[in-house]
Amino acid sequence: MPLQRMLYREAFKVLGDSFEAEDAVQNLYVRLWEQKDEMGHIASPEAYCRTMLKRICIDRWRRIRTRDADVEFVEETSEANAPPEAEGEAAAEFLEHFLTTLPEMQRWVMRMQMQGSSPEEIAKATGLTEGNIKVIVSRIRKRFKELYYKR
Repeated sequence: MPLQRMLYREAFKVLGDSFEAEDAVQNLYVRLWEQKDEMGHIASPEAYCRTMLKRICIDRWRRIRTRDADVEFVEETSEANAPPEAEGEAAAEFLEHFLTTLPEMQRWVMRMQMQGSSPEEIAKATGLTEGNIKVIVSRIRKRFKELYYKR
């Protein structure tokens, strides 16, 4: 219990939802309780808890992302017979053209971001830091908005 606040903050950073973060921490406590007899051999309980929580959060995040993707697929399928929106199509075309103008690394970062990858995952794939990823995405979004609304 003494690590609860720190663990909650860590879970919230990954999941971005207070209910999911609370559930993840609760899930961690259940798993720790189930392993209580083996806990005496752990050199750093805090590090052990953080590692377990990180894995729990990643699993939850993947489930959430999969569930959201399923919902989006159902919505897209149900709207397939609806007439296309000219503005949405124009924005999509402009985005595709805009992405081709970016340097290769920035284009790769944005494509991964658009596919739902986290800054941590993108950082691992590209070798950049999470801070760099966030700055790159922020600057590209800002530039896109400027160009899109000027046209």
